[in-house]
Amino acid sequence: MDFAEKKNRLRVLLGASRVFQRKGYAKTRMEDLVEESKIGKKVLYEYYSNKEEVLKAAAEYRQTKAAFKLKRIRNNQALDFSKRFVKMRKELLDVCRPSHFALWKELQDQIPEIWRMVKAKRVQLIDTEIASFLEEGKKLGEFRADLRPDLFIMALIACSDAIYKWEQNPTERRANISELDNIFLYGIIRRGKETLKSS
Repeated sequence: MDFAEKKNRLRVLLGASRVFQRKGYAKTRMEDLVEESKIGKKVLYEYYSNKEEVLKAAAEYRQTKAAFKLKRIRNNQALDFSKRFVKMRKELLDVCRPSHFALWKELQDQIPEIWRMVKAKRVQLIDTEIASFLEEGKKLGEFRADLRPDLFIMALIACSDAIYKWEQNPTERRANISELDNIFLYGIIRRGKETLKSS
């Protein structure tokens, strides 16, 4: 794959992510993807024969990118564990936006086979990074020994969903995220430790 093709594919995937989040899967047409990515229709069809293929490729790209960021944070030994954990939580909250939840719900309800594929890829890429980080925290004594990564991930997604459903300005939302962090962290950090602060 040459540089021009890589560049075009990236434009398609970034544009597709925006369109799918804005319009949803069912209402998105290949023409919308052409318009958003600003490439020719013929070029788009050379890469992807339908919007399902585009969605799968866009989901994999976004998940791979998120997993790479999480891995970089996890491996950044210049920061102590507490600071890396705060950065990781912020990154995860940034990944989970309201538009993502609407698209996930649509896929889950209407196209379960695509939803299963997207979820399996998330488990393979993102959840694995989170689980590795939580295991490190347990070994360091920062987290409770009985902390289950799968429940941590479910709780974090649920918290993010709840935060974004509120009709608030960004400042109010940030304050509520900090408060939710305090409640959330109280259950997973080792009792009596004050190391993991949300700010």
